[in-house]
Amino acid sequence: MRSWKLISVVALTTLSACAMPSGGSSTKHAGTTPKPVHTAYLTGKPRAGSKFAKIHPGMSRQEVESLIGPPTSINGHITGKQFIPFYYGGDTYRTDWYYKNEGELTFANVSYAGRGEHLIYIRVNSKATGYSK
Repeated sequence: MRSWKLISVVALTTLSACAMPSGGSSTKHAGTTPKPVHTAYLTGKPRAGSKFAKIHPGMSRQEVESLIGPPTSINGHITGKQFIPFYYGGDTYRTDWYYKNEGELTFANVSYAGRGEHLIYIRVNSKATGYSK
């Protein structure tokens, strides 16, 4: 019976060590740009001089808001990655910003802890109402 307890302790220790996030996130250097969550997308072409012509995928929420102002409405939701056991990556939460007569912007969190969100999707729609469908 004692050998089963020892085997159980060793197995649990090994599994928990494998599940720990890498130490790379705590050793980031100041001024480095985080890796993108995944490929960024642009749907449509913004009109010259429009709000969306000033922004590009990869920008932070703060950068976007300082350039084009606050959105007409906001909607947030979790993604399926939220439910993956031992997943410590980003893109577990997304925020959609809607702009009237401009379109929609989608931001995704960069890491599991939510250290900032970056623009991953721009949908240009000159007939947008400014609200979710």
